[in-house]
Amino acid sequence: MDNYLTFLYVRRSNAGVRSIRIHRYTVIAIACACIAILTIAMTMIVRYSGLVVGSHRISELELENERLAGRIGGFQAEIDELNRRMEGNFELLNQARLLAGLEPISPDVWQVGIGGPEPVLTNGERDGSGFMAGGVKDDLDMLIRQSELELESYQQIVSILDTEKQVRDATPSIRPLKGGFLSSRFGRRIDPFTGRISRHVGVDYCARSGTPVMVTADGIVTMTKKKGSLGLVVEVNHGNGFKTRYAHLSKMLVRRGARVKRGEIVGLVGSTGRSTGTHLHYEVVFRKAHRNPLHYIIPEGTYFD
Repeated sequence: MDNYLTFLYVRRSNAGVRSIRIHRYTVIAIACACIAILTIAMTMIVRYSGLVVGSHRISELELENERLAGRIGGFQAEIDELNRRMEGNFELLNQARLLAGLEPISPDVWQVGIGGPEPVLTNGERDGSGFMAGGVKDDLDMLIRQSELELESYQQIVSILDTEKQVRDATPSIRPLKGGFLSSRFGRRIDPFTGRISRHVGVDYCARSGTPVMVTADGIVTMTKKKGSLGLVVEVNHGNGFKTRYAHLSKMLVRRGARVKRGEIVGLVGSTGRSTGTHLHYEVVFRKAHRNPLHYIIPEGTYFD
């Protein structure tokens, strides 16, 4: 009796009570079967729900991947346009370097290559938008390196041109006055007072008294005084070894220590000191040696600032 279970049920309309005896193991087997069926059903429901959710998520990711691929493609098109512009910049940069006296940059150097171990890529990075994004990043990195090289090169060009401009501005290159005429050249000549041969260390320009005298290069006024036979003298130090002197002036219009620019008026033509008439005595001194001033006068129309 212990191995059986008895189930009693009552019929309708008091038809009596009926009993059913079922073996214990049969009940256990039926219960286990029901539990197994319920477990399998729940597992299938959960898995199906997961598949539905996963499928929806995959669809969303695919759409997102398509959008990203489209945006990356747009970035790539813009980068390609930037690359074309950088190629044009490369040609202009080399032209500027040649004008500055520098060697042009070779195409190999322009690639500004970098090195290092080969990167380890995941499957996602090897395929699809991950691979495209990697290509865009590489192109951007190269553009950044090229722009840095370009900036550095232009800074070098500007530095050289600025230095050259300073040298040009500090080199005597114009006539010290407008009008008048050359009355005495540089070198050996007969002294008008003694009649003997002497060395003339400058040039003389005969001009009306009061004619403005212009400084022939940028510099700093280092002397404004009456100096013996030269009369009233203005001396300007231009740097780079150059000095100029303007003598026999009737009036000095600058003071010692003043900074002057090429073409600025520093005095007026006169006849002070040892002079036979109104004129300007003009000297060019380079590293303490007198030079022929006519060699430092560029014809009008050929000098450019």
